[in-house]
Amino acid sequence: MTGLVKAIDKFVADNKEKRAAAYVVLLAENNAANQAKLADLAKNEGLSVPLTLPADGAAGPPSYKLHAEVPITVLVAKKNRVEANFALAATADEEAQKKELSNILAAAAKVLE
Repeated sequence: MTGLVKAIDKFVADNKEKRAAAYVVLLAENNAANQAKLADLAKNEGLSVPLTLPADGAAGPPSYKLHAEVPITVLVAKKNRVEANFALAATADEEAQKKELSNILAAAAKVLE
């Protein structure tokens, strides 16, 4: 997850003039331990994008229709409309992860056009 978050953070920084923005939501219990995890990640990696936890449970908003068995979902949106949805498997090999990251960043660049 760290590599994905760092790539998203860099994309946002590189595209500030186009008003790129992002946030990362860890769908886990909103407790002190998870808050500390996110704070440490942000500090250790020098991240600028907000890292958050859900206020009302770890399942995510029902309207997002997130698959409970997929560990990472990336939504690319423009004007509150989802333009692309990526479900990432934790077991993907390094090449598959690179390809998925490339696809995510391409979709994000497309919405900035």
